[in-house]
Amino acid sequence: MRGGMEKSYFWGITLTAANPEAKWEGVTVENTGECTVTTHSLSVRQVVLGAEAKEGEANVVELEVTGYNEKKHKIPICVSKVGPCHVTNVEILVEDQVATFRLTGGSGPVHLSGTHQTETNIIAEDDIDEEDDMGEEDDDIDEVEDSPPKKKSKK
Repeated sequence: MRGGMEKSYFWGITLTAANPEAKWEGVTVENTGECTVTTHSLSVRQVVLGAEAKEGEANVVELEVTGYNEKKHKIPICVSKVGPCHVTNVEILVEDQVATFRLTGGSGPVHLSGTHQTETNIIAEDDIDEEDDMGEEDDDIDEVEDSPPKKKSKK
């Protein structure tokens, strides 16, 4: 692959009792027409409890993702109640997959924000040819190693 181009975008969602779920679709995209591959990553940095949240109510935000060996994970990432601070800083990184954010407790609103980063790389035919050539070179090396050692000539 050849030099990539990175871009960062602000990302934000609001979860409420009426709209308790939001999906982030960050699956790698290959564009064969343009010979590019674009990867996505999401970094959630902040969870803010809305000013109109109900007193005494625990607002629970859950994240559903697919982990290693296709194992599904549903885990709370933040629990907020009305109090002196409405902001919770978090460090959550999601890469190359669909993630679902869900308000599983409370009525919100709960605002999540962070950065959606993309990296686009160009796949050139040269790169594919180089990989094939490298494979052939490896075969040549194996053949040399497998050949019997040469006898030393006498002087």
